[in-house]
Amino acid sequence: MSSGDGNSRALPRLAGVRDNFKCQTCQRGFKKAEHLTRHERSHSKTKPYPCPDCPKEFGRQDVLARHRKLHEKATAARAREAASLTSSMDANQTPREMENIGFSPVEFDGRPVTSETGYVNDQPQLFPTGEVNLPLWTDGDNMLELLTSDLSNTWPLSLPISQFEPIVFDSVNGTLTSPLEENNQHSDGQGHQAMQQMSRLISVLSSNLTAEIQNTAITSSFLDTCLHVFFDKFTPSFPVLHRATFVVKESSHPLLLNIVALGSLFVGARDAVAKGESLWRLAHIAVATNWKHLMATKGPRDPCQGVQLLLTAVLGQTYALMSKNESLRMTSQIFHGLGFYWARQCGMFSLNQVQCTVPPLSASDDEKMERWKVWAAQEVQNRAVLGHYVLDGHISQFSGYAACARHVTNPLRMPSSDAAFDANTADGWIEEMLKADNPKSSFREAFLYLFSSEHTEAHLSFSNFTLRVLLEGLQSLAADFQEAGSQPAVGTPAKEEIVHALMRLYKNYLQGDESSTVEKMELLIRWHSIFLDLAAPSTALCRKLCVAYNIPQKLHDASTEDLTGFDPAAWSQSQDALKAVVHAFAIQAIVEKMPLGRSHAIHLPSAVFAVSTIYSARCIGGSPSISIPVSISWETVWYGNMAETGQLDTPRTVDSDTKAFLNGEYSRATPNSITKNLMYELNSLQITLNTISSRWGVSHDMDGVLQQWISIANGRQPSPV
Repeated sequence: MSSGDGNSRALPRLAGVRDNFKCQTCQRGFKKAEHLTRHERSHSKTKPYPCPDCPKEFGRQDVLARHRKLHEKATAARAREAASLTSSMDANQTPREMENIGFSPVEFDGRPVTSETGYVNDQPQLFPTGEVNLPLWTDGDNMLELLTSDLSNTWPLSLPISQFEPIVFDSVNGTLTSPLEENNQHSDGQGHQAMQQMSRLISVLSSNLTAEIQNTAITSSFLDTCLHVFFDKFTPSFPVLHRATFVVKESSHPLLLNIVALGSLFVGARDAVAKGESLWRLAHIAVATNWKHLMATKGPRDPCQGVQLLLTAVLGQTYALMSKNESLRMTSQIFHGLGFYWARQCGMFSLNQVQCTVPPLSASDDEKMERWKVWAAQEVQNRAVLGHYVLDGHISQFSGYAACARHVTNPLRMPSSDAAFDANTADGWIEEMLKADNPKSSFREAFLYLFSSEHTEAHLSFSNFTLRVLLEGLQSLAADFQEAGSQPAVGTPAKEEIVHALMRLYKNYLQGDESSTVEKMELLIRWHSIFLDLAAPSTALCRKLCVAYNIPQKLHDASTEDLTGFDPAAWSQSQDALKAVVHAFAIQAIVEKMPLGRSHAIHLPSAVFAVSTIYSARCIGGSPSISIPVSISWETVWYGNMAETGQLDTPRTVDSDTKAFLNGEYSRATPNSITKNLMYELNSLQITLNTISSRWGVSHDMDGVLQQWISIANGRQPSPV
């Protein structure tokens, strides 16, 4: 008897029963020979149809055919781009010159890597075994090959299921469909069906997400542009990756995908954001299902395992938090705490790490370069964890809830100077390292210094990145205080102590000309934002306004606190509201001075929206106009009558004007006053949000809520509906 797959072999047939063919292993009966053949493969686990282009094998020929189409599309895309690039080259360019820009096969340790797979000897290699002497900015074509290689070869999940009937992804309706198996021949109960569905879902996710990259016309030029703008625009305000020593070939797929996704936000092309989100989704699924493998990986000079995973997580969660997509924003909050867990499991909080020694300028070039790369790897590992502390503060303020980590117990050492981290050459790095003391203090010691009651002129040396981490630690303490409410809580500093630490940070590191550097302007905006929230938590205020006036909003989760009975008019006259107003004006003034090319810090949209929330509450409460002093004494705002005791070095006029304003005794007729029309200022802030929204999608939702607040204020509806 001939079986359905064309092999002439005798099959055991059951006479007089419905199932004519019987499995000799499990005694299961089947109606058709081809069903028995397919079932028998589940016992042998054989996959007789190997792909000639990569190491993957398949149990069915039609599945192999679909798989090979991915290779064909990738090859065709590379051919089109190569032809386009070749046609634009100078006619005198030699084949040898073409090899130098990436058209020849790349070799690792003398072994070729195929353009289709990116593997050495058919084994996945996250990091090459040999040195790749390609500059960062000529790796675009190779990067495309890395990202479009068959990711399903290394897909992390493998269920104990044989090959099943194919399922089809409906790209129009976004649904998964599969043909019903004849007479439920493969049904083995609900558990078996569930395993089948899960296996199919994983297969579809891996293949369709990979195909999505190809179908969205992502090219080498796009990847290279995103890589450029990531380091040019994003990294200066969030320096966790070392640009000068970064190598594409030493980076994992998920990390590269998140870098490109963030870079896509700063690319002007109309479809850049959609492409970036597709890449982010692919990276997110890879991390969510393969974190254990990524946690065990180690780069050529990484001090410990898991650095790539920590970098991938902090960049991916940053993208998600700032996304226009509400689901992505929620994802960043849910997954964020895992970063601290991974860091601890990989030993990144260990204090026994040996610090890299700085070589003399007279050392050989090879020695200087190697020491520089080792130092950079250590610095990036430290900043990868610190980046999660920074993100923790932002997520806490955005959600209105407490932080995930205990910032004041952070044992990590403070990062090196900004100048040393930004150096472009090994010699430049050595010179900067020799200028400044290598920081040996930990953040735990830095917080002890800030909260010390001793008045000493001596202070620690903090880099800008250190100040960012410290500010988020103070933000987390403010969130703890707000969550505790009027009830004291063990281990939570009092409001006066938090104010003291913030003031000390300001007087020693931030006070002075606000327009001196962009970095200082960014830090001052964050400093004022923390104080604004300490006076009037903007997230809670946003919820109250939206509930009171039936405004739908997708920015913040529903809160368990009582949001009824909010009176904007009464709130506007409170001293806490007046404190928030002066900090709001300070934030707006700094934002308007910032150069457009550097308005990329991740805390800017939330800061602008917090200012808008304060202004909107006053306008809706019937107080659209306000007179404030030209100059504000921040010590007087928060210390009150302490200025009268002579403890503060504040000009008498500024001090008295500030106190008069907070006591409600300030008016348009008061000397040294300036009157603001908050409705006009709200329109100005809306323009600012729209400018920032081209980079951070969350600004779109902020703008939508603000527009409804402005409509209510214009309609002069001070009472809730």
